[in-house]
Amino acid sequence: MKKDQIVPPMAPYTPEEEAALLEKLQALTAPALTQYVEAAHSALANSALAPSWRPRIEFGLATAQSALAKANAAAAAPASVAA
Repeated sequence: MKKDQIVPPMAPYTPEEEAALLEKLQALTAPALTQYVEAAHSALANSALAPSWRPRIEFGLATAQSALAKANAAAAAPASVAA
């Protein structure tokens, strides 16, 4: 019988990791950000998700939602100027 492995909790993101994630998410298109947000929601709803991952996914989700809001606002701005 296999013994359960004890996995230490993941450390919070370092400032460098946060900056790298922010940079990567800001480079994504709106459809890709939407897909990222949906995947993060799905992961958080999964009961098999290790609790140590939850804070990282929640941070990524919040960051992606912010980047998506900015991308949607930027896409809407030229449309409103043309109207």
